Amino acid sequence: MDYRITYEGGPGRLEELQRIYNDPDGPYNPDVEVKELPDYPGTYVLDQVPRRGNVIDPTPWVESANVGVDDDGEFAGFERDELTDAGFPLFQLHDVKPGDYGEATISMHLFDNPAYVWLGGGLRRNASNGVNDPEQVRLDQLGATNTADDSALPDDDPTFFAENANGEALYYNVDGDWGGQLADAIKARVWYDENCNNIFDEREDGKPIDIALVLDVSGSMTYDLENPGDRSLDSQDEGSRIFEAREAIKQLAANLRTDIDGTGEDDRLGLVKFGGIDELEFPLTDASDLTTLNNDIDAIESYTFGQDDGSSAPFDPDDTPFGISGTNIGAGLYGGRQMLEDGQVNGRRQIMIVLGDGAPTWSYESENVDDNDEADADSSGESGFPSYSTWQDWSRNDKLIAMSDVNNTTAAADTVAVADEIKDDTDITIVSIGFGLEQVSQTGLARTTLLSIASEGVGEFESDDETGVKLYYEAPASVDLSIIFSQIAQVVLGEQVIAEGTLREVLEVLAEGVPLDANEFTDERDCYPPFLTRCLGFEWWLPTDVKNEVQSDSVEFDISFYAEQCRHNDGSNNPFAEAGN
Repeated sequence: MDYRITYEGGPGRLEELQRIYNDPDGPYNPDVEVKELPDYPGTYVLDQVPRRGNVIDPTPWVESANVGVDDDGEFAGFERDELTDAGFPLFQLHDVKPGDYGEATISMHLFDNPAYVWLGGGLRRNASNGVNDPEQVRLDQLGATNTADDSALPDDDPTFFAENANGEALYYNVDGDWGGQLADAIKARVWYDENCNNIFDEREDGKPIDIALVLDVSGSMTYDLENPGDRSLDSQDEGSRIFEAREAIKQLAANLRTDIDGTGEDDRLGLVKFGGIDELEFPLTDASDLTTLNNDIDAIESYTFGQDDGSSAPFDPDDTPFGISGTNIGAGLYGGRQMLEDGQVNGRRQIMIVLGDGAPTWSYESENVDDNDEADADSSGESGFPSYSTWQDWSRNDKLIAMSDVNNTTAAADTVAVADEIKDDTDITIVSIGFGLEQVSQTGLARTTLLSIASEGVGEFESDDETGVKLYYEAPASVDLSIIFSQIAQVVLGEQVIAEGTLREVLEVLAEGVPLDANEFTDERDCYPPFLTRCLGFEWWLPTDVKNEVQSDSVEFDISFYAEQCRHNDGSNNPFAEAGN
């Protein structure tokens, strides 16, 4: 695990917070002095793992926590030995003021074996720490009764305060561990943070979504998932990459929304495929027409190496061994854009999900169309990758003429330029998936290209510019691809809340033990696969309308995680069942 605990308490409070939290005997790491983020006045880091003395800004921290990618496409996140048995601290909140906010950015890195994961926690202290004059006035206004200390509680039961906090009677004490009001005044939320930005993306049920799925169908999508180097196993059938993609896309289709808020409108899904050229597989289709969607998805096939398209275009597989099965990601991006623009309806959000399983190897060269007598259009003197308006006038025959086995660097540059144009000129959000990249050549170039085309920044379910992380998802061949689509669905449709309410209410849920689920698409609970980063968000805030009743109060609470390997277990063993009592 890695985590960072921050506190947004307003500028000018550094010395105060250092006095409170830099206690060598306290719960937080003594090697991490409380610091104010240099570019974010009023935001303070209380603790972090890896337990490095330096404090880095939010964006590089989040990138490293999510196993970031360096310029060469290699993973560049935190090292495993920095995270092993890191544990999680006891939270302590002192002298919290109305309007204060805090969060814990938490990511889990499971190694070696698939596992069931449980989330736990609990309230450990909720004290008044004495009562000053303004606080006493407010407690008297509320009609609160002083129980003197914890020993005066009925049957020495600290839940007595919880049960009466929102009722007609309100109780407090001055010196005990359980006589404060802060746990019932603070609001909190825990959720599956599937884009790992620690910003809760609310579910907007009233706004339908159009999704253009842009699918790589190059020859490598026929690879066998377990034996990608054995060409004799290449197929379109179960065990192949393309079969895995079809099954995951059907799961996505089945989880889109229908008759949203009784409006009669559905989410819609369409698909563009790309190899050496882009081709429409099926148009935007309502989620309620699931039979049509499933039939269309089942009909998707990948190109095979050296495949001739059978047209009259001047195309010779002997000269281009990959045939039409090359990887022209830029072409797919144009196809996805056209689908969304042609089907645009006011009020619908537009998402493009691009799944690629390798580096771009092909591109379009406009001059090939101008120079060929069999072309159906011209490129108006353009060279290299066509403009969007020129591409729109091309027939399939023109695309076959224009496709070119250029060097990979050129193909990658063309791909990124097309994506940048889409992000600059439209409201389309691009989400990208790198599928099985560890099994193909030029893994680094494939990863950096797919990472570069993904959206970040301002958007309805993207991060803001200051904490933005790319909407790129790594999907190792060993991981069920539907898990990745489930993560993406939560980002675009809204993230799932685990618990929310007052801090006390949230911790009561956690104390009972929460079985975490790796895949929201399936009815049964799924194990978490190894080598796949997953995040949870935890945040708390003290509403601005809370008054002096919480002055001098403090709370202590913890969050716990437990993993049990899936093999020989069914996930029913709740390790927090006894602790919850």
